[in-house]
Formats: sequence, structure tokens, C-alpha cells
Amino acid sequence: MADINMENFAVPDFVPDRYVKELARSCVGGEELQQQKVKIEGLAEETANALKKNVYENYMQFIETATEISHLEAEMYKLSHLLSDQRTVLTTLSQASILGNDNALSRESLDNHDLEAERAEEERRNKLNLITEKVEGCMNLLDIPDRTLLHEGDLLEIDAEENTALQRMHVYLFNDCLMLTCWISNRRGPMRYKFLISYPISTLAVVNVRDLGTVKQAFKVLAFPDTRVFQCNSLAIKKDWLDKFEAAKKMHMEKETSKQKKKESQEKSKAEMLESPSLSVEELPSPQITPLPDWLADVTEELDVLIVERHFQKTYDLMITAQKTLDTEDFKNHPQRSEILKKIEQKQKSLTEILLKELDVSQNWSPRGGLRSSRYPVQILNKFNMTSQACDLFLDICSQTVKAHVKGVQLEGSILSYVKQVGDVFFCSLSDALIEFTILFPKNKISSFIVWASMQLRILMAQIIKQIFTPQCALDSVLNCVQSLREQCTLFCEFGLDLRFQMNSCLRNPIKKALKEYKEKIVDSMKTKVAEDNWTPLSMHTKAGTNKFLIQMTDLGVNLSKYVINETWVDLSSSTIWFTQSIMTVQNIGLKIVTKDMMDFVNECIYAIFNARLMLSIGNDSSYSQKNYKFLLEVLLPLMLKSYKEEVGYDNQELLNLAKKFGVNIAPAKKANITKYTSNEYL
Repeated sequence: MADINMENFAVPDFVPDRYVKELARSCVGGEELQQQKVKIEGLAEETANALKKNVYENYMQFIETATEISHLEAEMYKLSHLLSDQRTVLTTLSQASILGNDNALSRESLDNHDLEAERAEEERRNKLNLITEKVEGCMNLLDIPDRTLLHEGDLLEIDAEENTALQRMHVYLFNDCLMLTCWISNRRGPMRYKFLISYPISTLAVVNVRDLGTVKQAFKVLAFPDTRVFQCNSLAIKKDWLDKFEAAKKMHMEKETSKQKKKESQEKSKAEMLESPSLSVEELPSPQITPLPDWLADVTEELDVLIVERHFQKTYDLMITAQKTLDTEDFKNHPQRSEILKKIEQKQKSLTEILLKELDVSQNWSPRGGLRSSRYPVQILNKFNMTSQACDLFLDICSQTVKAHVKGVQLEGSILSYVKQVGDVFFCSLSDALIEFTILFPKNKISSFIVWASMQLRILMAQIIKQIFTPQCALDSVLNCVQSLREQCTLFCEFGLDLRFQMNSCLRNPIKKALKEYKEKIVDSMKTKVAEDNWTPLSMHTKAGTNKFLIQMTDLGVNLSKYVINETWVDLSSSTIWFTQSIMTVQNIGLKIVTKDMMDFVNECIYAIFNARLMLSIGNDSSYSQKNYKFLLEVLLPLMLKSYKEEVGYDNQELLNLAKKFGVNIAPAKKANITKYTSNEYL
């Protein structure tokens, strides 16, 4: 049968059912049909892989497209504002009187008009008072003299992205603002709604939403930076809301137009007064004010665009430039100066809030960007005198980064390799954080980093201690892990921060506990081994076994070559050899793993083990047992004292007391002969 042709699937009129029927008709037997199925499945898998590859290769284009869409949305928002304003202006112009004739009103009509105005004002105030009584936490509705209620009703708020219902709301539309309230579930008294937010009518743009799926009879309210979608119960209610919004915008534009005309008339009258020759010199106005540059007049809109596009550094630079320009002599007395500075201050607050969210690890933070991704937000916050907050947030980011890096190390292989990898990752992350911290923050903040680094080290040590200080981990493995950590901590000191004291303080109690458990284990095992010992020389079976044993003992610091008999026998009992290995291991490892302030504890452990062994030999009168007892006192004990002094530089007083207790006289170390001059020639 012929192979599957990809072109068959690409034709526009491809019908899967018809293709399957033709395939089943042409195949002979179920086996061939099964082969075709496998081929189609393989083809589907190849197509899926190719699709994934294309998506991966064009990933940056997807990101750029999403960015362009967000920019386009902002432009559409502005365009909607402009269209709404233009529509209101055109409506106002169409209704304006061309001739400007005003009919004379009679006295009676004026009185009736005054009565109607009083009634309307009283009705307006009653409505607003009633709303205030119904809404919990409502703003003062009577603070604006001409505020009137245009429309109110229940609406269902819908998520703008997910198109899912959020909550049922009661909305009030006034001639100057839009007030949103929600229902109180367990209400008591006259309060029925709870105040949420209020938007000025000048900042609103209402957009119709087409019916799509479950979202029907809905409209969108754009109030930068918020976007809210409301759904009505019927098409008539939706039309009513849209008409009322349009009327509110129209009233607002008429009000602004009247204010502008009044202002122009005042300026015109002032200009006529200036042209009058009867004015004195004192009545002349101040010199003409320098007009604002275009970029400075539109600085707030430009700041909004930069913030939306996430150009934070450019936003800060533009703020500083605008403030410096307004502080110059040309614009120091400009009437719009205070208003622009106030708006810039508001944008600064918005920028700081966004930057704080950028550095907040609880706001979908990802460690992929690294610490450098937070450099610009931190620098801008420092310039806004928010160094303390920026420092705390930056250290939180460092904590999450260190945690993510350490968590990425897998426990594979030996415990030593795991500890080395964890130590490398931790101290590398710590060094990166220290370098970045010194770049971003002043020197007086380094104490915060030291406290943070100490805390991170404690967290790491708590995790590692659980891994290495276990009964299954041998004492020499514990020593290797501890030495590896100390070496890495010592290397980290080159960056100017010494954490060795904090590390040793974390290791102090676990090391003591490990040595104590090892001591108790040796003492318990020693009783059994001494009791079961046959008190005969130990056989190594072969010469190679003897050589291997001697090498092991030499590594521990004990030379037993003179105790070898007939090349395969050691003239010491098994319990004595086991004790020698155990006590030398405790001393060698103990002296390396502890710090100077823990030497007394090591001495106590060595003394307790050695004393327990000697006490077990007192009751045994056999000649070979006494020979081993003599080996412990006269050979092993002096050897341990010698190696102890070579390691730390002074004698083990506990072992010296033990030697005196059992009547052993330890000769002091011989001093090296120093050649003396016999001539006074060089004196």
C-alpha cells in the first residue's frame, strides 16, 4: 500500500470521516490497517513537535506582539476619549444659538422660575441625602453644589479577561462622577450598599461590548488604569445606561465650555482695560508669562505612557527634567506650575507603587531574571529616598534566589559531593548578592546584608545538619563535609565578609552530639569485645593482609610493625587492635572537627573512652591480657599524648592525669640540641 501523503490533509475540503472510510476500504486485513494507524500517529507526533519548535523559535515575536497589543489598547483608550469629547463638542455647537436673542421674561415667570428652582434644589438634596443613608462609607455628596443624580441601578460586574461574573453592584451616575457600591449581605438598619470607589466623569470612557458567548447586554467603563465591564439585565437597560453616560459627558463638556468662555471674557475685559488711556502705571498688569513648551504641557500624559510601557528609568528622568524646568526663573511664576507639579507628584506615587510591586516576591516573582533585573527599580527607589524599603525587598529577592539555587541541587551520590555542591551554590549566590548589594546601596546599609547573610547561613546549616549528622553517616564522612564547608566559607572571606563564627556556632551542638554518641557507642561495644576476646594474637591470614593492616594503622599514627609475628600474625588481641583504631580515630577526627573552644569536650571524650578500657583490664589476670594492658599504658597512651601535642601545641591534661592515675610516668619531650658558639668573635 502507498505511503501517506501529507498533501491530502492540507486540502481545504478534507473530510476525516471520508478519508478513514477510503483507508479502511483500501487496506487488506486488520494488520495493514493497524500499520496505517501507527503511521498517522507518528505523523501527528511529528506535526506537534514541529509546531512546538516553531512556537519556540517565534517566542520573541509572540512577546513583541503582546506588547504591541497592549500599546494599541492604550491608544484605543485615548482615541475613545477623543471621540467622546469631539461628539460632545459637536452636540454643543449644534445646539448653540446663532443669533444670540434672549426673550424678555415677565415678573411672574421669574417668580415661578425661582419657586421651581427651589423645589428642584430641595428635591436634589433629598435624593442625595437618601443615597447617603443607604450607602455605608459614602462620600459627602453635598460638597458639590450642582451635583445631581442622573441614573442608578443594579449591574453585574464581569471580569474583563476571564468573562466570569465577579459581583452584583449598585451603580450611581451623577453629573460629575460615577459611584460604585456593592450589596451588604448581612445588613442591619437602613444601610443597603457599601461604598467601593468613585470615578470623575472627566476621566471616564464608556465603550459598547458586543454580545459574545455568555456576555450579553454589556458595556465597558474605562477609567485609567482600571477597566470594568458591567452586564445589564436587558437591552433596554443597557441603552438607558449608555444614553445617561452620554448625557453626563455632554453636561460636563458644556460646563467646561462655559468656564472657558467666562475665562476668555475676563481676559478680554482685562485687555480692554489695559488699552484704556485712563489707567495709571500702578494698574498695569505684570509682564507677559512665558508659554509652556509642548513637552512640558503634555508631561503627565507622557509619564502615563512611559509607565504603561514599563520604561521606568525614562519616567524618572522625565520627572526630574520637568521639575527642574519648572523651577527655573522662566516658569517659576507660571499659573500652571503648581498644578503640573502636583500631577507629577501623583505620577511619582504611582511609579513607586509599581516599583514596589516589581520587587515584591509575592507578586509572581521568578528567579530567572536574576538579581540584575531588580537593579533599575532599586536605583529609582533609592533616588526617591526609599532606600530602606528597597533594601528589604532586595534582600527578599536574594533570599528567594538563594533558596531556588540551593533547591536545584539534587542529593545524588555521596553525601560529601552533595555538601560540596550545595556549599558552592550557596556561597556563589551569596557573593553575587553581596556584589550587587554594594553597587546598589550605600555603605551604611551593609549591616542589613550581614544580618541577612547570617540568617541565610543558619537556614542552610539547619538543612545540611539534618543530612550529615545522622547515625548512618560515619565520623570521617562528617569530618570531610564539615571541612568542605569551612573551606568554602574561608574562601568567601575574600569578599570582605567573614561568616566562619556563625558557621561554627551552628556546628557546635551537632558536633558535640556526634562525638558523644560515638563515645557511647565505643564504650558499649568495648565491653562486649573485651568480654568475648580469646586473648590470643590476631591472624591476618596472608602477608598482603598484614601489609594492608599496617598501612591502615600507620595512617592512624600507630606503627605496629614490631608486633608482627611470622608475617601473618599480630601479637595483640582483637579487642586491643579494635580499641586502638577507635581511640585514635576519635582523637584524630575530634581535633580536626572541633574549634578551640570545644577542646575540653574532646579531651573528656578521649579520657572517658580510655579510662573505661583500662578499668575493664583490671579484673583480668591472664598473662596475655596483662601484655595488652601494658601495650595500652606504655605504648598507646604516650603515642596519643605525642600526636595530641603535635596537633594542638600543648599537652592533653586529661590524659596526663589518666597516666598518673594508673602509675605511668610520661617522660617529657626531649629538646633539640642547639649548637652554641665557642668564640666571641661575632658578639
